[in-house]
Amino acid sequence: MSNAKTALLVRTRLPSPDDATQISYRWAENVKKNFEANGWRVLDLAMEDAIRENVENLLQSPEGYIFLFYGHGRPDQMRGQDKIAVIDLSNLHLLKNQKVYVVACWTAEILGPAVANIARYYLGYDKRIFVLDEPYAAYLEKCVNKGILSMLDASNCTIEQARQYIRDEYTHWINHLTDNATTFDLRRIFAAAGLVHNRDALRLFGDGTATLTN
Repeated sequence: MSNAKTALLVRTRLPSPDDATQISYRWAENVKKNFEANGWRVLDLAMEDAIRENVENLLQSPEGYIFLFYGHGRPDQMRGQDKIAVIDLSNLHLLKNQKVYVVACWTAEILGPAVANIARYYLGYDKRIFVLDEPYAAYLEKCVNKGILSMLDASNCTIEQARQYIRDEYTHWINHLTDNATTFDLRRIFAAAGLVHNRDALRLFGDGTATLTN
């Protein structure tokens, strides 16, 4: 496997009223910019390019990637722009030795355990991710991207440490929203409840000691 610093980013953006992928697409753009600013090559399969054929073609190469997926998920699949799975149980073997970071609903329920002994690691969510309205969507972005950006900022940051950083970031914003909130602050209370739900749905499988480059 190549040791080149390469990230494979798969991100969908479906037309309105699919606000969730409109938002997560922007989150992925920020991650891409951070990788590139740190000298990484990013293979960006965005929108119409985020389809099964393209993902499989790249994963069949001998190169090792940081595999990033932002979009819709089901318990047993990551869904592409055309709503066909780009990764499911039938092609899960293509993630062998890859490092996988997923921002999508449900995928860690079945895919995560299934890939635990195939990929180097798999971090994702095993329930629905509640996407918050503005201004609280910005808090959620900080949470979902905290792990991968922490690993990018510190070369010795492990995926287990990154998982804890994500949980800590969720807790920070939960406390921010609930401190001094009143029963009339319904938007703040609902946003905090969404963050609690998302935090508790985060799952990590595989080698917790792995970093981005080791």
